[in-house]
Amino acid sequence: MQIERIDTFSGHRGPIYALEEGVESKIFYSAGSDGWVVQWNLAKPDVGRVMAHIEGSVYAMRLEPDTSVLWIGQNYEGIHGVDVTNQARIFSISLPKQSIYSIQFWGSQVWVGHDGGLITVLDRATKQVIRHVKAGQKSVRTMCLLGTEKLAVGYSDGFIRVFNAGFELVESWQAHQNSVFSVVYRKEDQALYSVGRDAHIKCYSLEDQQEVNSIPGHIYAINDFVFSPDGFHFATASMDKTIKIWETETMQLKKVIDFARYGSHQNSVNRLIWSSYEDLLVSCSDDKNISVWKIHERNSLI
Repeated sequence: MQIERIDTFSGHRGPIYALEEGVESKIFYSAGSDGWVVQWNLAKPDVGRVMAHIEGSVYAMRLEPDTSVLWIGQNYEGIHGVDVTNQARIFSISLPKQSIYSIQFWGSQVWVGHDGGLITVLDRATKQVIRHVKAGQKSVRTMCLLGTEKLAVGYSDGFIRVFNAGFELVESWQAHQNSVFSVVYRKEDQALYSVGRDAHIKCYSLEDQQEVNSIPGHIYAINDFVFSPDGFHFATASMDKTIKIWETETMQLKKVIDFARYGSHQNSVNRLIWSSYEDLLVSCSDDKNISVWKIHERNSLI
């Protein structure tokens, strides 16, 4: 396996906490502590387009399925909707004055994860609050759909909790010693992968919530986990300033992307996107930069 850094995007004035893919695979969005929401084009890496400026840090944003509306979480204020075709701010939703760490679309609903274990469920069409759901006391850090019937939620108490469409808590287990920062569902093997502050990568069978695999992945907290477009590999991003590439089937480490060898990030790596556009891996960091990587598959040592 060979790693090639394609480009570095700069312009943010503070740490970057959020990345989101666009409708076109070559487009993505970034946001962070400076409140700037920027659109980038992987085919034109020298051009960044400011979509919005939000007062305060942005930890979470999601592009609404089948639309051009980006839902942006503004800490202590709520959600802002920005049409990325014309940069128009088309709605604002006032929510409890708590940090927003995750946003997940689920059919006609939008689930928003806050500090203090609170989830706010919104109606996508009316933007009205449907329900407040609270199943823990610690922050709601990450969410992912398990098909169409269930939603997995990772909390800062180390638990993964699964809800059904009726807002009921149907499954719960302690997956990590402390914060769960990313949960990812893999349909092919009916498994849920998770990473967190304890620096471990976990894999759970959704049939019985039994741990299938657990490996120490990094030295410090693992902030994000993404699969490659073909599913053969996955990447992890860590507070230890590295990105690691793993083989999915064996969960064996294939490559370590660091500053010394590849000129990678010099601070915590916070989020990843593995784009289907030319199979490029995108990373963002506390160092205010976004890096773009080409992963060439071949036999090599780490």
